[in-house]
Amino acid sequence: MARSRSGKPGLGPNVWVIHYRGRFSVKEEGSPGYLAPPMSQRMAITIGRLIARANGSELIIQGESGRIRARDSHGADPNPPKG
Repeated sequence: MARSRSGKPGLGPNVWVIHYRGRFSVKEEGSPGYLAPPMSQRMAITIGRLIARANGSELIIQGESGRIRARDSHGADPNPPKG
């Protein structure tokens, strides 16, 4: 079972899609570098989503203004909905 930097099993670092050099790139939280070169936002979101699923973590998407525009959780939900 994969372990994150926090030591919790199955949960990797959050994945960010960030505005970078006029385009978008993918970065893992706590990592100094980028996982992909600048590309279109659509492509960066697709790649980021695949990485977040593999990590069992959250995908956080920034818009062009730098504000968080969307979040998508791919990990275990500690408070699943009743129903």
